Amino acid sequence: MSYRFIPFAEYNGALNMAIDEYLLEQQMLGAPPVLRLYAFNPPTVTIGHSQKIEADAISRIQSRGFEVARRPTGGRAVLHYKDLTYSFAARELNESDSGILAKSVSAAYKQICSGLQNAFEILGLKAELGSAEVPYRHLADCFLATTNADLQVAGKKLAGSAQLRRRGAVLQHGSIPLNLEQGLMLELLEGKSLADCPELAGTNRHANLFEALNREVPHAELCQAIQEGFERAFAHSFDEQALSEQELAAASTFLQKEALVS
Repeated sequence: MSYRFIPFAEYNGALNMAIDEYLLEQQMLGAPPVLRLYAFNPPTVTIGHSQKIEADAISRIQSRGFEVARRPTGGRAVLHYKDLTYSFAARELNESDSGILAKSVSAAYKQICSGLQNAFEILGLKAELGSAEVPYRHLADCFLATTNADLQVAGKKLAGSAQLRRRGAVLQHGSIPLNLEQGLMLELLEGKSLADCPELAGTNRHANLFEALNREVPHAELCQAIQEGFERAFAHSFDEQALSEQELAAASTFLQKEALVS
């Protein structure tokens, strides 16, 4: 069975989330494992499926030209700006089909994140899984906590991920900051600057890939490294196949219409 690689493309926030949910449904119908790389245009703050967000925060985000979209996965808010987002969908291991992911949530996170770790190693960077689960439900910002489902460099989160399972199918997607300003999410969520928070002076909210590598990676090189990283992780080639117009139309049926105001 050929695994699929959907090359980089940009869509708005709601459609990006709808596409990922569509790809999860296709796994339930027997589609091969699929890796997708994408960005958000316009830039978007995605919030977890059950996360509450205040009306004034939504207004502040939108006044800066960003959109707000709800993810089908859980977790806290993520700013998709000057980042690269990935999604991976496959089925759980069992005896009757060609599933490849562990039934254990933490083990599946480790499997999928190993594809990213391989990619970063190709680029010249060693990233490690977070060492433990930490409380984060009281936080609005995903990147303020690093769990064993995330990748970190020097103690700062480099890739934050979230996972969703339905009838033996698994979707994991996540964000990799490339050169995102450290204080921007604070401004959007709370209306504060780093100068307003002396306790944050001299600290970084997150790791940026380009800063960690000490170079800006050409886009084509970055995408190629991620594809190769996943091929190594799963010992299988990923054949490139862009989304068709028919698939985009089918994905649009998953557009979220949930209220975003708490």
